[in-house]
Amino acid sequence: MWQIELADSLSRTDPANRTEIIEQYVKMTGKTPTHLYRVARKHGFATGRTPRKDRGIRRSGITDKQVKFVAGLVHTTSREVKGPIMPVERALEIAVDSGYIEAGQISPAGMRGILRQEKVNPASLKAADPHTRMRSLHPNHTHVFDVSVCIQYYLKGKKGLQIMDERDFYKNKLHNFAKIKTRLLRYVIVDHFSGMFYFRYFDTTGETQNNLYEFLIEAWHGRDDDRFPFRGVPFNVLMDSGAANSSHAVVSFLSRLDVNVPEGRPYNSARQGSVEVTHNYIERWFESGLRLQPAHDLETLNAWALDSCINLNANRVHTRHGMPRTQCWLMIKQEQLRELPAPEILSELYSYTDENFTRTVNRDYTIAYKGDIYNLKHVPGVVPGASQVRIIIKPYEPGKICAVYNETVYEVEPVRTLPYAGGVFLENAAIIGQEYRSKPESVVQQAKKEIENMAYGEDRQKDQVPFAGLRVFGHQAEKVDLTYIARKGTPMEIDRAVVDKQISFTEFLKRLIARVGAITPDLNARLRTEFGGSIEISRAEEVIREIEADGRWGDAPNTAQSANQ
Repeated sequence: MWQIELADSLSRTDPANRTEIIEQYVKMTGKTPTHLYRVARKHGFATGRTPRKDRGIRRSGITDKQVKFVAGLVHTTSREVKGPIMPVERALEIAVDSGYIEAGQISPAGMRGILRQEKVNPASLKAADPHTRMRSLHPNHTHVFDVSVCIQYYLKGKKGLQIMDERDFYKNKLHNFAKIKTRLLRYVIVDHFSGMFYFRYFDTTGETQNNLYEFLIEAWHGRDDDRFPFRGVPFNVLMDSGAANSSHAVVSFLSRLDVNVPEGRPYNSARQGSVEVTHNYIERWFESGLRLQPAHDLETLNAWALDSCINLNANRVHTRHGMPRTQCWLMIKQEQLRELPAPEILSELYSYTDENFTRTVNRDYTIAYKGDIYNLKHVPGVVPGASQVRIIIKPYEPGKICAVYNETVYEVEPVRTLPYAGGVFLENAAIIGQEYRSKPESVVQQAKKEIENMAYGEDRQKDQVPFAGLRVFGHQAEKVDLTYIARKGTPMEIDRAVVDKQISFTEFLKRLIARVGAITPDLNARLRTEFGGSIEISRAEEVIREIEADGRWGDAPNTAQSANQ
């Protein structure tokens, strides 16, 4: 290789003669001297010069933080698919305008070189993230599912399947897409181990959980054709986090089928690699032929899809394992092939709600489900008549269920019922007069017994006081160890005109005589003339005090004068 020869020649030659060698290789390769020296250094050439003391220090004074800021502008403005689109010159211009870098501190070419050296230039940022290869253990160990919009074809009313004209359906004519009310979606499922796949189409407005349920049941049930043996429930399913795929109904349904759905990062297409490749495979080997023989209805399209499924899986060799996909899938063992449960069980699993599958434990430690009785005596901590358990159906073992209590799953056994001749009683019921079977004490009963033994002792007497000798009352005030500061109150001002009460004149005379003794008839007459039949209490008190102090009341000499006044 000329690169190695260049490095050897430069290493053996005096430094003064290296220019001649470089000029020869410039003429031979058309490369610049700088590029040739860089190539030579990559292949072992060393100049032998003492490195500069300022080597590695940027003469522009640009800092790592400033470099990362420019790289951040390029990275954060990237397109999801196209990658970085902002030129380094534009990012540098924004950094200067925003005061992060001084004007003229570094040229765009210098910044591009630094970004390239630090591996944060646009080309490096566009590189795909590294990913880990995954493997499955056997056929039906893992299925990979995905949906793709078939943008090349759509169903147009009574005219049937139409092929989109790319001149009418592209990014500048989005209004034509809006005219299409429904889309033709391609549902694909691939066995990760063998690569065997099944696909069909749905004419719908979008992905729905019901379409997904219908497709999975159809794929896992299999077809009535020995040439296409693909069937069975997988142990794992990989699929993206679309709305239909992540809906509660679908996730719960797969969980009850004992299908694990590993979580993955959003927009991680590498995780779905096998099904992405299959989408492309179907477009090339099936959909390309629709231009030559169009299908005018959905039934015909799906019939042809199954026909191609049988052929492509059985005859075309898979590049990884070198076998036809069907042949590889047939390596499956009996314990690896989980047959799909009966339709009524599937319907029950899909429509499952916690309310419908929650039971309160009966007083005899049993629960009822679909007419059968199940015994829960072995479930620790369960309280008869109070505890609630959640039922889990075992889809691959009809007649068996599990009960979930305190987030722990317990297998529960059915209790058989005697025939009509035996009275249709539970088989484990005690026979009257012959045997007595006590149920094990519940945790509540055990706790109550311990509490009562503590309160009364084991030998409880009638009318015994629990916890005898406790000091309960008579010392509560002693617990107050505080000195309070007396608080002064604010006198209330009372409107006497509103609150003064009246007393009768007779009551007034009684109070007057009780205080001052007998009064003259003349004073009696004057008082009656003045106040009539009643007097306010406050006024009566004033009159009594006046007479009590002076021995007389008023200035008038007689009743007549008082009345005239």
